[in-house]
Amino acid sequence: MSGFFQSLARIGSYRSLPFAVAGAVLTVPASPFALVAAVSVEADSRVRALLALVAVAVLMGLLGLLGPVRRAGIGLANVLLGTRIPAPAGRPDAGARLRSGLWLALHTGLSGILLTVLAFLSLGLLVPLVWLTGGQDTISLFWDDVPLGGWTVPFGFVLLVVAVVLLAATTRAFRAGAEALLGPSGSERTALAERRAAVLAQRNRLARELHDSIGHTLTTSTIQAAAAADLVETDPVQARRALGTIEEASRSALEDLDHVLGLLREEPAATAPTRTLAEVDVLAVRAREAGLDVRLAVTGPVAALPATVSREGYRIVQEGLTNALRHAGPGAVDVRVEAGPDRLGIAVVNALPGDGPRTGRRGLTGLAERVEALRGELDAGPDGQQWRLRATIPLRAGA
Repeated sequence: MSGFFQSLARIGSYRSLPFAVAGAVLTVPASPFALVAAVSVEADSRVRALLALVAVAVLMGLLGLLGPVRRAGIGLANVLLGTRIPAPAGRPDAGARLRSGLWLALHTGLSGILLTVLAFLSLGLLVPLVWLTGGQDTISLFWDDVPLGGWTVPFGFVLLVVAVVLLAATTRAFRAGAEALLGPSGSERTALAERRAAVLAQRNRLARELHDSIGHTLTTSTIQAAAAADLVETDPVQARRALGTIEEASRSALEDLDHVLGLLREEPAATAPTRTLAEVDVLAVRAREAGLDVRLAVTGPVAALPATVSREGYRIVQEGLTNALRHAGPGAVDVRVEAGPDRLGIAVVNALPGDGPRTGRRGLTGLAERVEALRGELDAGPDGQQWRLRATIPLRAGA
């Protein structure tokens, strides 16, 4: 209760007023049809007025069954009431349509009641003004002539407080009703959860792409740039070769970056660079130019591997070489790629860094997710005085 009275000081607590006005406006198109239906019945004026109100409620309820009307109602509640009801995912089911129709009928009906009560309260607030201006000595109130006096000031204050509390209470009621009746159904919650999962999966995939491609390029380029700076005077030819390697790696990274940015912008024209294990020797050449003594051994029909497996295999070798370059520095690295009839095996082995096992396993986590998606296994860690990265990916369902 204390929270409710504290909310009276916030402007947002009186959103029910514009929301009620919007509800009254929504009834305008249906009002002529309701009046025609009421006039066609033989009854006194009060019965006809009641019939007209019922007809308006029924028409608004039927209108609320439409999917676009439900979507518009959610948008209106979010804008005017400050709710955060998610937009419907797909076509609403029968239950969602019924709740939407009930909400539109309640919205318009309660709006009419609220505006009528506020109109009477506004008239009551005029009583102190009539007495203060000395316009007249009595006023018709409570079905009788009541003499005006000092009592009109507290009377007006009480009416003002009632109006404020009423607006704040109806704002809460409108919000609760909108969230209950316009909120997602069970099927819509499932669709929203699937959509969020798809978005998260896409973000994780983009993060892996950026880490694998851009991270590898930056590591190689940094080491090559440092080597070029040392050799620019003593060995210009080797320095130019290092700069050429940086240029080639940067161009490749720009292609990867353009692909990822295209995915972020949802541009269908952006195509993924197709780098597979058929280009693993290019990775080895770049790593050698960066200072690694890469001993590459490729066996089996690598070119015949499934495209998805071959792309992920390329990323595994790339991550292994990048980690060796980043953590262990220049030195010997053994890379073995074995394409068998049932499975693909990859191993990258290098000396442990001088300060012990490496930290920062974000790239390895991404690799583990890639390999797991292909029903494979990944193992990475120290093995004696070496760091060993091993991956096994089955090529057939039963392998």
